[in-house]
Amino acid sequence: MAGIDSVSIVGTGNVAHHLGKAFRDAGFTISDVFGRNSASANELADLLECSVAPTLNELSGDLVLLCVSDNAVIDLASRISENRRLAYTSGSIPLSSLPNRFFCGVFYPLQTFSKNREINITTVPFLVEGNSVQHESELMKLASKISQHVQSANSSDRLHYHISAVFVNNFVNHLFSKGKAHVEEHGLDWEVLKPLIFETIGKISDLDPLDAQTGPAVRKDEQTIERHLRELEGKSKEIYTLITQSIQQSSKK
Repeated sequence: MAGIDSVSIVGTGNVAHHLGKAFRDAGFTISDVFGRNSASANELADLLECSVAPTLNELSGDLVLLCVSDNAVIDLASRISENRRLAYTSGSIPLSSLPNRFFCGVFYPLQTFSKNREINITTVPFLVEGNSVQHESELMKLASKISQHVQSANSSDRLHYHISAVFVNNFVNHLFSKGKAHVEEHGLDWEVLKPLIFETIGKISDLDPLDAQTGPAVRKDEQTIERHLRELEGKSKEIYTLITQSIQQSSKK
């Protein structure tokens, strides 16, 4: 079987948007797109200069790439002919959980994507897995067309990368939102905190996160911790307490 020279994209969200643009900018052929929302599918097709497939089984690319939410992957895969080459972009779904087919694989970009924010796709790690040596090799070559950081990762390793990604991205971003809400509730300026955020993130380029830890928890400054807790309530107080305890336990090791 010939290599992957063209891709059909299923999905119209953040991942589909960014991967589609990356393939387009690399001069790669995007045959068509498919999405549940026809307006979104047409918008993405216009951006990628390709057609919209009327149904899943009318997609014409050498590879069908599922850029959809985790809870939709297995259902969509079961509706696509088992003779088609298929890959999905999920970090947590094991390859063994998909319906049996000849060519199935994972094409997981370990990054956070938002449509309205540009990203340098060449720096994004792609974790690839295939249900055959041939298919995995083809997916590795495909990822290498758009990224400089491509590696094979089995389902177990990919799951643990995904768990870690939730900690360092989703949870951290939620804490940013909690911090923003707190200062704004008190009529204060969120912009004042941004240099601290940038330095916190920048530190891990040079330091292990444990070594970079500062603040009242690691100093065991109980008076400051109690002063903070008196100002908090509800979930914010619970989160502050739990993370403080975790920092203090980690600093003992």
